[in-house]
Amino acid sequence: MRGIFAAAVCLAAVTSVGTAHAQTKIGVWDVKIDKDCAISQEWKTDSKDTAGIILAYTSKGQAMVLMFSDSAWKLKEKEDLNISLSVDKKWGDKVPGAAIDKTMAVVGIPATSKAIEALMNGRELYMEIDGKGDDYAYTYYLDDTRKAISALEACRAQAQ
Repeated sequence: MRGIFAAAVCLAAVTSVGTAHAQTKIGVWDVKIDKDCAISQEWKTDSKDTAGIILAYTSKGQAMVLMFSDSAWKLKEKEDLNISLSVDKKWGDKVPGAAIDKTMAVVGIPATSKAIEALMNGRELYMEIDGKGDDYAYTYYLDDTRKAISALEACRAQAQ
């Protein structure tokens, strides 16, 4: 988990830095292409907070890192979290995660897992931070995720 946490902190820093890197759009996904390949979505919630999701691979490619954020969250930095994930109610799992800061949570899933296939083929990803209530749960729409993850994999292959 430490490696995933470190990778997530680096990605959080990279994604918050301006547009100094190559960036393109695939459907609802922003694709950032540089040494830290990542795809992301960000939007305003009904309460005018900013929420988002980022997907990337760890530097060695053995896991996919998923980061979830909401400017209204009040997590404790480095807090251990249990996060329930499901895609179209066809795949689901509870995975260990951690808070990067008060507004961002991270989990890692094996790069060869059925979860990535579910993300690529699914319509909706449901995420809930267990024990935190409805304000810590979202449904993410996976439109164009197959194309975005394919671009992510191509970027990762070039970076190796």
